[in-house]
Amino acid sequence: MKEPVRTYDPIILKRVIGVLVTVLSFLWFFFPGEYALIANQDLGLFILKPEFLLTFLDRPGGLLEYAGSFLNQFLRFRFAGALLLAGLSLAGYYISTGIVERISGRKELLIPGILTPILVIGMHNFYLHQIIHSLGFFLAMGLVAMVPVQRSRRRVFLAIAIPLVYLLSGGFVWVFCVLILAEDMVRNRRLDYISLLLSSLYPAILVVAAARLIYLDTLQELMLMHLPFGNSYGASPWPFLFLFWILLYMVLAGLTHLMVKLKPVWSYASQIILSLAVAALVLHFSFKRKNAEFFQIEKRAIEEDWEGVLQYAEKHPSRNLFGSFYTNLALVNSNRLCSDLFRYPQSFGRRGLCFEWDAKGEMLRRGSDFYWTVRFVNEAHHWAYESMVIDGFTRRNLRRLIQTELVRGNHKIAEKYMDHLESALFQRKTAEHYRQFLNKPQAMLTDPEFGPGMEIRVDQDFFAEGSDLEKNLSLLLWNNPANPQAFDYLMALFLLEKRIDEIAENLPAYLNIRAGRMPVLLDESLLVYKITHPEDSLFDIRVSRATGERFQAYSRVLRQYQNPGEAARMLYPAFGSSFWFHLNFSSLTRN
Repeated sequence: MKEPVRTYDPIILKRVIGVLVTVLSFLWFFFPGEYALIANQDLGLFILKPEFLLTFLDRPGGLLEYAGSFLNQFLRFRFAGALLLAGLSLAGYYISTGIVERISGRKELLIPGILTPILVIGMHNFYLHQIIHSLGFFLAMGLVAMVPVQRSRRRVFLAIAIPLVYLLSGGFVWVFCVLILAEDMVRNRRLDYISLLLSSLYPAILVVAAARLIYLDTLQELMLMHLPFGNSYGASPWPFLFLFWILLYMVLAGLTHLMVKLKPVWSYASQIILSLAVAALVLHFSFKRKNAEFFQIEKRAIEEDWEGVLQYAEKHPSRNLFGSFYTNLALVNSNRLCSDLFRYPQSFGRRGLCFEWDAKGEMLRRGSDFYWTVRFVNEAHHWAYESMVIDGFTRRNLRRLIQTELVRGNHKIAEKYMDHLESALFQRKTAEHYRQFLNKPQAMLTDPEFGPGMEIRVDQDFFAEGSDLEKNLSLLLWNNPANPQAFDYLMALFLLEKRIDEIAENLPAYLNIRAGRMPVLLDESLLVYKITHPEDSLFDIRVSRATGERFQAYSRVLRQYQNPGEAARMLYPAFGSSFWFHLNFSSLTRN
């Protein structure tokens, strides 16, 4: 008796793959790709007022930007953010399969749908890629699937749709026009010249007219607005690969009649195997471990989980400037900077303590953290305000502006910032937290967040010297010598630059404000000072016995090897975090 032929329902398989795409995308962004959420979770606030919408209507693509601003707020929550990006991957899957079915008339071609979300993940692994970029691509792709087939209706549709697409998505109108032309050529095997004019000359005329008559932006800005290309986006190949893939699967969908017909089971199996291979390649080349590690450090630093920062950095030492900066910030907030400085990479020298002033958002939003830590409230306010000028209001700079205005006693200004923060999505609780301190300086004195900043005042205000960290710290200590965080940073600077004489000169004052507690690195530098300055008999601070014994062990190993490289390899396991190892083997130069 002949066995019945098994049939495979492509609709059911399509749904199963859609579920798998969603689950796998969610797991990716919840675990290794979480840094894509962290990097984009504070791009701006979404204000729950009608006038906020009006601020987006003065430029093409403003509504796309508005939608992206709303969705970005959910990236603050790990589960919701991963689910949101998984939803974008799923949208790419269904839109792609819809376009292929429209061109080929076949429902069993699943590989375009599978590879599209894989490339979406690849784009978002480049952390500068934002939700609005993916929304722009999907808007263009979705409209392609809706274009009428009948030629006259198609022309009318383009005449109406192209201005609307430009208003909605800005520069993505060009993506829409390219896809429209590709779909028309593949499906009809010839080009409609009227559609060509509508998809090329028509949008160009619209953009030029908009630049001349409506908008204040330059012609170049209006042509490329919101596209994921250019200096502001960074050098990433993934948007180009994504667009190339869309065009490629359109062409392949039109050539299905030339393909060798396989049995359904072999057809599906080959598509899935190819998809898995491409997925492995995309994830391998798009995932940047250094970025993931840095943003995990920054996430903990923003939450002021200093112990968490140090535990993570110990397992994943950061070679990123900002990663080194936050590791040192965690050390100073844990009172361990002059004890454990060399337990972590210090390849950036003094810039790893605090980088120079730079009118860039990424510098300004982080530099404010340094000045808040050393209790230089006015300068912390300055950096946060400049960050607001460049990036607009974000949760981070607005919170710092509130903190600094409260400490400086400007409660009315602080209240205005609180009102603005309170009107933003998901920010009411933070605003209410700070309202309890309005006009209550006594409550601020006893609060761990504000108390230290209230007690350490800068009596004579001054402008920070953006490129001279030592001068800034010295002026802070001149204003108020009882500033332990500033003193820690100053001594750490001397340690990094091997300035033994300056350490010895400042050590009595340092020990005075630290109640006589001698950090191990300063103890090690003191021993070197005593060896190199035997004539200084008046310097009566003693080196601890434990430090002396460790130095003897260090010296014994050092004398055994004439080759510096061999000596460094032998000494590193036991003494790699010591000042002596840094003194002998570090290649750091004074900046």
